Amino acid sequence: MKRTHALLLSTLCTAVLSACGDSSDGASTTSVSGVVADGYLKGATVCVDLNHNARCDPGEPVSAETDAEGRYTIAGVPEGGAASSPIVAVVPATAQDSDDTPFDPDATVGSSFVLMAPAGKGAFVSPLSTLVQAALLEEPTLTVDEAAAAVKAGVASLGNADLFANYIASGENTVHDAARVVANALRANHDLVKSHVAEGDQKALAVVLAKAARQALQSQGPSADPTKVVGAEDMNTLLASVASRVAGAATQAVTVAFDVTNGDAPIKCGDPIALGNTRLWDHDTDQPAAPEPQTTDGKMVDLRFYVSNVMLWDADGNAVPLMMDDGANQSKNVALLDFGYNTATLPDVECTTSHHTAISGKVAPGTYTGISMTVGVPTYSADLQTKLNHVNAADHTAPEPLQLSAMSWSWQAGRKFMKVEFHPDSNIIDKIGDGTTTKWNVHIGSTGCAGDPTVAGNETACTNANRLSLKFDAFDAATQKVVFDVAELFKEADVTFDGGGAAGCMSGTTDPECAPIFKALGLSLVDGRTLTGADAQTVFKVK
Repeated sequence: MKRTHALLLSTLCTAVLSACGDSSDGASTTSVSGVVADGYLKGATVCVDLNHNARCDPGEPVSAETDAEGRYTIAGVPEGGAASSPIVAVVPATAQDSDDTPFDPDATVGSSFVLMAPAGKGAFVSPLSTLVQAALLEEPTLTVDEAAAAVKAGVASLGNADLFANYIASGENTVHDAARVVANALRANHDLVKSHVAEGDQKALAVVLAKAARQALQSQGPSADPTKVVGAEDMNTLLASVASRVAGAATQAVTVAFDVTNGDAPIKCGDPIALGNTRLWDHDTDQPAAPEPQTTDGKMVDLRFYVSNVMLWDADGNAVPLMMDDGANQSKNVALLDFGYNTATLPDVECTTSHHTAISGKVAPGTYTGISMTVGVPTYSADLQTKLNHVNAADHTAPEPLQLSAMSWSWQAGRKFMKVEFHPDSNIIDKIGDGTTTKWNVHIGSTGCAGDPTVAGNETACTNANRLSLKFDAFDAATQKVVFDVAELFKEADVTFDGGGAAGCMSGTTDPECAPIFKALGLSLVDGRTLTGADAQTVFKVK
């Protein structure tokens, strides 16, 4: 996604004007000043975005760093541009927020993000003005008032608030809390993708990040904790949303094949397998035990997982989205990979034999050497038009692969992104229930979800998205498959025992069975983020 896209220059910006003068070529200039805040932000750099591309370009009038009260002044701004151009504030990781410094004078925001304000509204640049400017970038025909009304629609905490007023000075704590929710989401998502997005695509990125932040805000009830991060997405979902706005026409057919294996052996539902894993408990003493190798015989009785937002990458690091063909197992660039599930009552096993093991679609013409994707269902389609994860499977208005009740948790929690169930030949010991059970389940999906989608205009956002970003730098769709290895998934899990909660791992952050499963998947059990480096996933590979 390093492409550079030509953007039309135009004049549209925002600020407070003072101190007019003349530039060296005789044109009249002025100064622009205002305040940048979540709490007051010290150390941000502010510019007049003369070409309204949501970034500070060389040659655009720029400020020194904001002071402890978030104040900035930009001198030498062309008068016409000052009246008609947005304000962009770049907040680095080292900036300080007055919400935090009273408790820790050395506290920094920790991750970079960008704030904006529409033309004429730069007196107070905040997360809320950022949502308004992003709405204008997405729909330029709106007026500022119309964009502000659209941002406030369905957000009870904003009520009749002025989105451009200084909520700190006026003591509007409810509005301030709303701004903190938006800032948290912007900050959580921006660093994930900024290095992968071309300079010419910053406007698309700003719209995508604001959409995720507004979803987080819409999900917050009156008692929500504004310091808790919600609305954080995985990197690939964010990149795919940006790519969908800038990619060329998809006309080149492509098929991406998948397989499920136990080590090197391909498997499907119902095949007898032996899982080589590690015993974590001494079942006789009911105490943690030193790892003891063991092999557990049994059958997989469900092997299904969602994959979304597949992108192909060329040798120069450019990515294009794979536009999936619509069908029973794939739609809106979400596909359900299905390797069978049991239709009988255990201990009987009668697995389905109609499987979906490949994704078909089209990409922009090119030669591609890598692939990325998300394991899971995003909140919205990549074009940000269709709600996906948090919709009711029973009302049959969801895209086809999302209508299966067996892959659904609830409207708030959304889909089971991965449903992998193992039936050992011997019953599983249930520590809590002091009995036995017949299946060891891995159900991965979003947790910590808030928001009631039964209310018109409401959104659902989750503290732990639990969407796994995958990227393989070397992949040939004509000769290779993406392989899901259950031996790696269960490598450090004891599938003969359950120490608490539902049998197996249901994505609970305190479920003792989830730690080894999340470790294998390269997901943080704390916040649901995709991990990298030595903590990266080991379950999916290319063969």
